[in-house]
Amino acid sequence: MRFRDHLLAAAVTGLALYPRAPQRAALMALGGVALDIDHFLLYALRSGDWRPSGALRYDRRRHRPPRRGDTRPRYGSLRSVAHQPLATLPLAWLAALCWPALRPFVAGITMHLALDLHLPDHDWRVRRRAQERCERCGVAGLPLTVHYIVHPHRGGNRWSAGNRALWCSLCAREAYESRAERYA
Repeated sequence: MRFRDHLLAAAVTGLALYPRAPQRAALMALGGVALDIDHFLLYALRSGDWRPSGALRYDRRRHRPPRRGDTRPRYGSLRSVAHQPLATLPLAWLAALCWPALRPFVAGITMHLALDLHLPDHDWRVRRRAQERCERCGVAGLPLTVHYIVHPHRGGNRWSAGNRALWCSLCAREAYESRAERYA
């Protein structure tokens, strides 16, 4: 998710959970976006640009589909081990047990990681629509996975069931290769 989305979700959730404790609500909002410091650090180390405005501009650009002729560098994944829930959450909640004042902050971190969790393969709407058959070749009985038709990084809708399809591995590979040729 984007920085703005994390900030809004954490702020709204903080206000809902702590309506009479604005300090705790602010601490939860801070926890909801503090985990994104790793994105900034990785961007700054890879690009050499230490301005927060440059990082925000890059974040907006990398979420849009690439345009023809755009030769500006893309720095790949800007995720560190901090975005691994199994590494971060036990340490964060252990700290919250030792220092109860940190609980709203850790709740914000937990919410951030939950918002980043992406499970398109468990989209029951697509599986029900396809009736457990590959939507490209019609085969049944093979392992099938849910794939984006147009990936969100290329402008596709992340949450729409119409932008997802249930495919076998062969059809998914063919679709990926044809997309790679189209964008090359």
